[in-house]
Amino acid sequence: MVKTANKSEAPSRLHGQFVSVPEAAELLRISPVSIRRYLRLKKLRRFKVGARTLLSHDEVLGLIHEAQ
Repeated sequence: MVKTANKSEAPSRLHGQFVSVPEAAELLRISPVSIRRYLRLKKLRRFKVGARTLLSHDEVLGLIHEAQ
């Protein structure tokens, strides 16, 4: 039998490694629309978990360093 994570377990396991679009926008102090523009321009990679779009926390922080 293969054990699968239920929906309540998934966010806690991902916490710290991935952030949502609104969380990324808050980290960068820009709008969620700007984050979606970065996604469209392929400056960020998206990871789909069900209906959620998650971004790598490290890649989001990398945008900060790229801008400096």
